[in-house]
Amino acid sequence: MITPIASDLGAGVIVGANVREVRQSRGWSQATLGQKAGLRQGYISAIERGERCPSLERRFDLAQAFDVAPSRLVGAPVTDAEKG
Repeated sequence: MITPIASDLGAGVIVGANVREVRQSRGWSQATLGQKAGLRQGYISAIERGERCPSLERRFDLAQAFDVAPSRLVGAPVTDAEKG
């Protein structure tokens, strides 16, 4: 479930949290994601920490690597309460 972007979270933090969540749900390392998306592991790490906000093009690269819609990476993270 994708919820609207929360105003109190920065876009980089939201994208990073979503990248980490999807990556971990697949059991991938940051290096594996980097290989699949054509990005360096250090860049993936910086995204996940909210230190870097990937460009639209890089978001598409990540979404393609995950085989998800790009919107999956920009929606506010689903809370445990929303997961039900």
